[in-house]
Amino acid sequence: MQRGKRLFWFVLVAFTISIFMISTPAQADKVLKVYTNADINEMEKWAPEAEKAIGMKIQWSPRMSSNELWSRVQAEAPNFNADMIWGFLNAHAMVGTQRGYFLPYKSPVWADIPAEFKDPAGYWHGYNYWFAAVVANKDLLKKKNLPLPKSWLDLTNPVYQGEIVMPNPGTSGTAFLSVSAIMQIFGEKKGWEVLEKLNKNVAQYTKSGSAPSQLVAQGEYAVGISWDQAIYGRVEKGFPIEGIIPSEGTAFDLESVAILKGCKNLEGAQKLIDWLGSKEGMTFIGKFRSKVTRPGILGRVQLDPDLIKYDALWAGENQKRIMSEWKNRFQK
Repeated sequence: MQRGKRLFWFVLVAFTISIFMISTPAQADKVLKVYTNADINEMEKWAPEAEKAIGMKIQWSPRMSSNELWSRVQAEAPNFNADMIWGFLNAHAMVGTQRGYFLPYKSPVWADIPAEFKDPAGYWHGYNYWFAAVVANKDLLKKKNLPLPKSWLDLTNPVYQGEIVMPNPGTSGTAFLSVSAIMQIFGEKKGWEVLEKLNKNVAQYTKSGSAPSQLVAQGEYAVGISWDQAIYGRVEKGFPIEGIIPSEGTAFDLESVAILKGCKNLEGAQKLIDWLGSKEGMTFIGKFRSKVTRPGILGRVQLDPDLIKYDALWAGENQKRIMSEWKNRFQK
């Protein structure tokens, strides 16, 4: 009898182990590995919601800045350690498409989303966007008898010397968007002249694009260059600040998603793109981001800015050169 019991338990354990060994690879296939430039507090909310929609676990990288993420992708090419990128600059998406980094997927869910927000061959999809803007502390301007700036050129006025804070284009996507917008509005030669004069007025270059909004809101500086949500979110909270769209217009960047070549979980990657383009996905993302790309769904910022015809591909192709020149001129 004892021998029979031992045999029974031996068979049961062996069967359980065999099932585990068979199921483990299948379960591993159900993990979607993504790189992202989204903030940690966003991904902690986004990932669980997306997991429910796609039916599998999402393993996301620690938060990287826009430039850090792109440097990692370029260093790993063509052997990427993730299935896809969920959130990166559209300029980088365009350059990556040219370099053959991505796999195409023409999601049927995206059929009624405007063409300017997606690659025609399906190499990238843009699910939300944000724009560069100027922020001013109304109380501080009044106290110091300073005019309210209304344009990019106004920021070069010597009256603002020591009163402006902006992000460092070497670390901040917001700052580079502003720099490349100035280049495209005025042309590169005059653009450098504008940046030279602006640099004389800048008291501090911050690491992040949101920091100038906070510093201006706190009354540490009168004027800052930042991004829409960082500005208007603080306006809603009652800070004595005003958001300004420069009269020459401003640039926007499209947060994009793309499937990396060599993707091991193609089903999961395609499902995530489908969810991001859906009404449900866009409505969810719109709770966190300025603007979403599906018509009729609101984001957090209601203002419709005057946007220039921004050449994101030019910005991506010339970013390294422009940043090298910027450092030589302003970080000596």
